[in-house]
Amino acid sequence: MSPSGEDIAIIAEREEGVRKALASLPNDQSTIVRLSFFAEKPHAEIARELGIPLGTVKSRVRLALNRLRTLLDSDI
Repeated sequence: MSPSGEDIAIIAEREEGVRKALASLPNDQSTIVRLSFFAEKPHAEIARELGIPLGTVKSRVRLALNRLRTLLDSDI
């Protein structure tokens, strides 16, 4: 079954919200979110690639996700 026009509009709106929220993150956090979720790289690989400690990667992911959640929840 194909999505309805309304479904497509809702998806597009959500995607735009996520893009805006990602753009509002500090660069270090948005980079890690993109590598982790869009490039699907493990945290250890991100740490090696960026030359930062694994704990820093995990902290930045947590901070970014909390910020994204706050930003996206406020748009509802």
